Amino acid sequence: MVGESASSAAARPLPPAEGGAERGGPALTAVRLGMEMTLSRLRARRPLLAFGLGAALALAAAVIEVAFGSSGAVDRALLSTFRLATPLTIFALAADAADRTTLRDAAWPVARFGAPSHHVALGIALATALASALVGALLAAVVVAVAHGPGAAPFVRDMLVSGWIGALTGAAYAGWFSLGATFFRRGVGRFVPLAVDLLLGGSAGVIGALLPRGNAVNLLGGPSPLGLGQPASAALLASSALVLALAAAARCRE
Repeated sequence: MVGESASSAAARPLPPAEGGAERGGPALTAVRLGMEMTLSRLRARRPLLAFGLGAALALAAAVIEVAFGSSGAVDRALLSTFRLATPLTIFALAADAADRTTLRDAAWPVARFGAPSHHVALGIALATALASALVGALLAAVVVAVAHGPGAAPFVRDMLVSGWIGALTGAAYAGWFSLGATFFRRGVGRFVPLAVDLLLGGSAGVIGALLPRGNAVNLLGGPSPLGLGQPASAALLASSALVLALAAAARCRE
């Protein structure tokens, strides 16, 4: 169950707590080691290949939309990317971040030395969210770089706006997939939010408001779930990334 792919940082035993004033030290160390282990996993060949495939999908969406007409091509390509390329890419990265198993088992290379599993799991979930935010922003940047044309908003503005929407969306997807990885054998529960988002994530109801795609579409100027304003959708994406990471870690408590 535990491979040799964990980083060397995960192999170091944690310092024992020496007193009440230092009780936060081991917890923070466990979170940090969980993050370092996750980032080490994400530098492997398979996650990099997943990102390359996601970038290729985003590029293809941009090229196709430009072929249909340059007017509005950026918005159409971004909608297509957030519908398919972004969730699939983040799903693959989240699976590799958790070593393609449950979140609790993914924390074991560090937790076996005495660190609380839920603290290590929190580090895994947070590092996954940060990496996914970067990937979401980069996929959006690919689309803007290719599809931007005459009559569109200024290029730098388009890049910045699309980038932060992609970052929030990527982090929110990571939260859902980290929580899903705490259910069922080998964390196959992560498939549930992916399937629901692909099928119903663009709906105008409660599901669309809870899942990332509906809020991302709202931020891009599309229909808003439950009539939410754009600030509310941005807040939902940001808060869900953090709340779901905390919920996933809590489920890994011994």
